[in-house]
Amino acid sequence: MTRKKDINSPLEKFPFPLEWIKSNPEKVEEVLSRMPIPEQVRCVQSLRGKDQMDLLILSNQAVPVARLLPEEDIYFMVKEVGEEDALPVLAIISEKQLQYLFDMEWWRGDKFLPQKAMDWLLWVEKANDQQLLHWFLTEDFDQKVMVLQSLIKVFKQDEMTDQYEGVEGLEHFTLDGVLDIFLKVADAAPLLKNLFKLLYIEDQKVFYALMEAVIWYPVTPTIETAYRWWHSRVEEKGILSYDEAIEVYSLLDVDSLKLEAPSHEVFVDPDAPYAVAPVHPLTDTDSSTFFGQCLAMMKTHERVNAICGELMYLANKVMVADQQEFGNVDSHHETMRKVLGYINIGLELGAGGDIAKGELLLSQTWMQSLFQVGYAGIMRLKWEGEKLIKENGLLLEYLLSPGYMDHLAGSMTRFPKIGVMMTEETEEAETNIQWRNLESLHDIQVLENFLILARFYVRLARQSLDLSLEKIQQFLAEARSPASKEDLDIVALTLTALARFTLFKEIECQPLLPEGARSFLQAIFHVGIYQDESKVVNDDILQAFRERLLETSLAWTPEDKERLDHLLQTCVHTLQTQFGRLDPSQKIEWQFTRGLLLK
Repeated sequence: MTRKKDINSPLEKFPFPLEWIKSNPEKVEEVLSRMPIPEQVRCVQSLRGKDQMDLLILSNQAVPVARLLPEEDIYFMVKEVGEEDALPVLAIISEKQLQYLFDMEWWRGDKFLPQKAMDWLLWVEKANDQQLLHWFLTEDFDQKVMVLQSLIKVFKQDEMTDQYEGVEGLEHFTLDGVLDIFLKVADAAPLLKNLFKLLYIEDQKVFYALMEAVIWYPVTPTIETAYRWWHSRVEEKGILSYDEAIEVYSLLDVDSLKLEAPSHEVFVDPDAPYAVAPVHPLTDTDSSTFFGQCLAMMKTHERVNAICGELMYLANKVMVADQQEFGNVDSHHETMRKVLGYINIGLELGAGGDIAKGELLLSQTWMQSLFQVGYAGIMRLKWEGEKLIKENGLLLEYLLSPGYMDHLAGSMTRFPKIGVMMTEETEEAETNIQWRNLESLHDIQVLENFLILARFYVRLARQSLDLSLEKIQQFLAEARSPASKEDLDIVALTLTALARFTLFKEIECQPLLPEGARSFLQAIFHVGIYQDESKVVNDDILQAFRERLLETSLAWTPEDKERLDHLLQTCVHTLQTQFGRLDPSQKIEWQFTRGLLLK
């Protein structure tokens, strides 16, 4: 997936050519040394991944710059670069930023992941063991005990705790000759030995308190307490309980978009010397969308900051509601694109497609409200599709091609999807369908048009072609071709009706005998001068068939007539491609053709 350019940080305004970061780092250091810290923060935020990290560590003020970045931006920088390669960043971030990394990675719902915890402790210790030591000296006590209980067992040389059970074969060591520390995870040995040595030297009171807690604290209650502390930290970021998060999918009518704009201070750390909002949501914002155009018109920087904060909060709620894995950066991007798509739809609906009205609405409305309006519009589309299926059932499978049925099924999923044709850059340039969330009113209109067309096919089949589910099943059972319902659709049924009209002046879809199909081909095509010349369909017959259909009981609207003309054009194309080069006077291998029901 191609990254979108950040709307709020256009690279053309960058203070030096980006290629200098790799080709001329000394020059970059010189430029950065003349820039105030807030401007350096802005530059770092305007980049992504490795470029972002490389620029950060070139600054002679890397520590204050890094520590002014929002926790979310630090987290995604580390995840996009890769934890092992991001050690220079892990070495300089603040305790709060480090705790945010741990919070995002150590838990899946209410389940603590010991292996993840150990991995991150190893990375931080490798980056800066003093950073890890400080975390152990300052952060939530129950959280540290929980982690240590997953990695070690501790016994003390006294009458109550010297029964060394369940430690056979485990490596152990002691720092004071009293406490024996057994390592439950062999890979953690270098980390823990170094950490406990530093902790013992730095603050023996904390060291002994942790060891006593590892011995005496019950494991399950300790995890439960640590979880409650974790939840209290992350809920302000939108990581709520499932029951709370699922409320994000409440439906909101477009007329309800009248709430006052939230203050940008809601999403700004009051301890920061100035407001820095997470810009990561802009990574997935397409400047060509209605939302992107409205955002680009925003005149108040504080409001843009607040929008970024709202988007991050909202995306986290959706991650919880969709039960996505927080440790997967691709899931974050997919969720943010979904959030932006629903907001874009809600904004389009609220502003009626007027950019000026959209900019005003964006400045006065919560992002969640726009999201819920967009979601309501999408759900109405889904309900229309469900009604179509409920009323017509299996009949649709005989009228729609497999590709059309896939699109119908995509629009009926929990969160409707739309199929987009994607051509892979291979030697054969293969084309595949990529399914994505709805992102605009145009997407909704495409699926609405598809549903309208499907309804028209049902009406045409029943009222003009005199078809029912039972009749179609009977015809397919009688037919030698097509061999399965996957090869049957409204085009084949309409072509068969055209053939019987041409031969017998009747509107009927009963399968033809091969002799009748041969006679139809002789009648429907104009005679060409050359034998290999592509044949042309007799338009007089086609128009007569059209007029006869228009006389049927279907209440024809101008739009219906347009859809009929398009269907007949498809029938003509099928006739020319499947039968146009056949010689009716010669033997025809009907099993290699498609488009007619044949006995």
